[in-house]
Amino acid sequence: MGIFGIAKKGFGMLGRKAKVSPTITGVKPKSKIKGSKSVGEMKTKAGVSRMKAAGFSLNQTMKKTGENIDKLNKSMEKNIKILRSK
Repeated sequence: MGIFGIAKKGFGMLGRKAKVSPTITGVKPKSKIKGSKSVGEMKTKAGVSRMKAAGFSLNQTMKKTGENIDKLNKSMEKNIKILRSK
């Protein structure tokens, strides 16, 4: 193989994509370990945890919104008093 053959072989790889192995998305145990939870139990627990987190987030949002409405009401009352006094 001459110099041109080597160059052709080397440049032939430029347009190809690298081979990628498939991604592992999950591993399930073959036997249950004493004290461990099943996959279904863990998924249920994770779902409950997500629901609690969403509920807490909603409560915090409502609390902040209530505080902002109270501030707005106070400033509106102050502005109404100022306008009535003129």
